Amino acid sequence: LKHWCEKLVKLEADCCAVKMKTEFKTCGACTEQITDRYIFEVNGSVWHGSCLRCTVCYCPLERQSSCYLRDGDVYCKSDYIKKFKTSCAKCARAISATDWVRRAREYVFHLACFACDSCGRQLSTGEQFAICEERVLCKTHYMELIDDGTGSSEDGCDVDGSGKNKTKRIRTTFTEEQIQILQANFQVDSNPDGQDLERIALATGLSKRVTQVWFQNSRARQKKHVHASFGGSAQTRTPIPTPGDLSSPDVINAGGRTSKKRNK
Repeated sequence: LKHWCEKLVKLEADCCAVKMKTEFKTCGACTEQITDRYIFEVNGSVWHGSCLRCTVCYCPLERQSSCYLRDGDVYCKSDYIKKFKTSCAKCARAISATDWVRRAREYVFHLACFACDSCGRQLSTGEQFAICEERVLCKTHYMELIDDGTGSSEDGCDVDGSGKNKTKRIRTTFTEEQIQILQANFQVDSNPDGQDLERIALATGLSKRVTQVWFQNSRARQKKHVHASFGGSAQTRTPIPTPGDLSSPDVINAGGRTSKKRNK
């Protein structure tokens, strides 16, 4: 009997301790006291099981193995990744804290995703590049883009991704008739003087400056093809000023660590 009395006293004392402890627990969602048999603790805050739900999709989290707390709001794993995790500008997949990434202006890329959209070649540290309408281009294909005098579009290219020299160029659209006149005159004289340029501009209805640029680009393309016809691997190109200094993107670890590692 003495044994049972001692056990009963101990049980009552334990119940009182649990009750007193529970009275001081306030739910982080509804702010009501928690009297449930089970309470859920997330990052120091306690919750009713029924109150522990994702802020976005409202799915119950009491049976989930993990959840995420940010600025007082609770998220399931899926919605937390969608809302807060950085995603790759190329593949749109999430970037984890252990991934090595490249930063180019406001864009972040997986290391393997930072490649020229034209040729698919992965760009390495120290290599020159440009971002044109959210497309990454290596220097070769960027130069080909600005050399192309027959295209038509509003072309905004951010050279090296720094954002310091972002410019907009309205590119001229040539009609078939204009191209025929230009090409016919190019066959006669590939480097006309100022007076001839004015005559050709008048015949085509273009400005003298546009006509001059067309001839410059045509001479550069002709020179490149002449070199290629002799079996040389090198390509010669007329130097064209580009808006700003070309440089490499930052290579960092998504977890915050910098790296001096270079791709070979």
